[in-house]
Amino acid sequence: MDTKPTTAPPGTTPSKADHHFVRKFAESMPANIAESFSDEQLRVIIRAYGVKTWGRHAIDLRFTLPVLARTYYFVFLTGIDKRPRSRNRAERHSHPFATVGNFLFLTLVLLLLVSFVFGALYVLKSAFGLNVAPGFSLGVWDSIQSEVGGM
Repeated sequence: MDTKPTTAPPGTTPSKADHHFVRKFAESMPANIAESFSDEQLRVIIRAYGVKTWGRHAIDLRFTLPVLARTYYFVFLTGIDKRPRSRNRAERHSHPFATVGNFLFLTLVLLLLVSFVFGALYVLKSAFGLNVAPGFSLGVWDSIQSEVGGM
């Protein structure tokens, strides 16, 4: 099996050997063994490993962020879950939700959200001229007025 990507002639279905997972799988073994697999065997291997071609997601955000000497990746996917319930149960055990990293991330997101909401409420309060603490101001509304041109 050649590990280089090939394209099937028009009107034919591509060989399972053209599948990305199979190419990577074949690279991990001697070439004579990789070439000995039939399409049926490759189909079973793909099914056994649960490899699917991913469909499109309603929301698919992926990016990397370099921080000092390391690069971190972020993935946020949202869509309809078509996996069987047994797989969902198994993944809950292998990828628990309650981890320190998840807790810290959700705490940071919650703090940012609360800060945004309070900031927006403060600006609205100032825009309507409501003084909760007479004689005290953070100066945010004055700054906004000077930037926009006085309202």
